[in-house]
Amino acid sequence: MNLYYVYQDENTGKDTYHAMVVAAESEEEARLVHPDGDWDRVDTWCYSEEEVSVKLIGEATEDIYAGVVLSSFS
Repeated sequence: MNLYYVYQDENTGKDTYHAMVVAAESEEEARLVHPDGDWDRVDTWCYSEEEVSVKLIGEATEDIYAGVVLSSFS
């Protein structure tokens, strides 16, 4: 399991997520994670996974589960 820095610059208004750290097996899996857990919530994130940028930042410890580890909401 890896840790990824996932961010978007498409939707940067008030009450939106800018970035998150995600535990996932691959960059593709990390890209599909939505900070609210639901891609119908485009008001708080971006409109599609194609607008998401993903960077590998490290390897997760064995006790970390897949999903959002930390998010930035403003």
